[in-house]
Amino acid sequence: MSIEQLEKTLKLDIKVALGCTEPVSIALAACKASRLVSSAIKRINLKLSTNLLKNAMEVGIPGTGGQRGIPLATALGCFAKKQTLDLTLLENMNDEWLANARTFVEQDLVSIDLEPGKHGLFVDALVEDDKNNTGRCIIEGSHENCTLLEQNGATIFSSNISENSASDELLKQRQALASVSFSTIWDNIAGISDDLRSHMLNGVKMNLKVAEAGLHKEGFLRIGNIYNELINEGWLGDDVINKAKALTSAAVDARMSGCSLPVMTSAGSGNQGITISLPLHVLANHIKADQKRLAEALAISHGITSILKYHSGTLSAMCGCVVCSGTGLTAGATYLLGGSLETATAAVNNMVGSITGIICDGAKVGCSIKLICAVDSAFQAAMMAMRGLKLPTTNGVLGENLESSLANIGLIAAPGMIGTDDQILAIMLGKPIKE
Repeated sequence: MSIEQLEKTLKLDIKVALGCTEPVSIALAACKASRLVSSAIKRINLKLSTNLLKNAMEVGIPGTGGQRGIPLATALGCFAKKQTLDLTLLENMNDEWLANARTFVEQDLVSIDLEPGKHGLFVDALVEDDKNNTGRCIIEGSHENCTLLEQNGATIFSSNISENSASDELLKQRQALASVSFSTIWDNIAGISDDLRSHMLNGVKMNLKVAEAGLHKEGFLRIGNIYNELINEGWLGDDVINKAKALTSAAVDARMSGCSLPVMTSAGSGNQGITISLPLHVLANHIKADQKRLAEALAISHGITSILKYHSGTLSAMCGCVVCSGTGLTAGATYLLGGSLETATAAVNNMVGSITGIICDGAKVGCSIKLICAVDSAFQAAMMAMRGLKLPTTNGVLGENLESSLANIGLIAAPGMIGTDDQILAIMLGKPIKE
């Protein structure tokens, strides 16, 4: 039953996305709302949560040459022709599509308001056309979870009426997975299906292509190249941890810069998917683990990340890439190294004792530096646990077992850091905009 629940959750929570998922979520809401009106759009009003606003402000949008901004993401959603409305909405960008969106933005037709009291993921897009028709879409909870559609003020869809969408189901499955004893998952992880194994391993290949793009001038910071230069010049060791950090940071740099290659996500985030897949790939190659064991380590890592996202929320003031997927990576690395559940619990507590509380100050190229911290801390937490290092569970926020430690992390994020979120956004909005 535990493996069946893991399968259900991961099949919904590991999926392909193009571009940072927060601007795409805004584009999806604008797209759905715009398709409810029949004439030329004359204005769009967005109401966004603190978390969604800060995560969509500064990240590069794929296919735009590194352009960024919430108004542009909104306009691109309005002009999207794609029939399947998912996290790949912005694929196959062309000059006409981008030009139409840029004109829309230049005409100042997009207004953005902060929705008071809304935290986590929330976007309310209201579109009005030149004949005064309106369309409205609310997405909340997860990146594709449409909870309301209105046409001219009349409700045509509400999640209170129909709760069978894949997105709504995802939130339920995360909750169900969080209620399962992780010991039963660990003990039976070899029972995951061939389909899930193949899906996760294909995600590794997909994310490796983005890393290669980052190492070939797709990344704004060139951080992966800098890491490799430091290794080659002898400033850093030529070891498994630094190789993993170079590859992971290159992929995140490329993606946050607007790379037009898709990635395989974890729990709604491409950066989280990268943080799990690429370091485990490097570690598996280093210890010569076979693809079967790598797939099992990936499932453990993705599973813990999904559980943490249930506890903390899809978006929060805490950096999900470092804390959530970093903690998942810790457990997966321990599994690859041959550790027991007891060792993995110690490794997770080592990780919780070191990185919990690192803030999220929005999606941006600088996330690549945070992910260096995640990979470094995760590998060291796992390797030290394998050698017997075990923090006392009386330390700080550590739990007596793996499940309680994960729940404690969630409590720190929400409700613990909600005020922190507001302060982070206030600082971000107070900065002068630089072209």
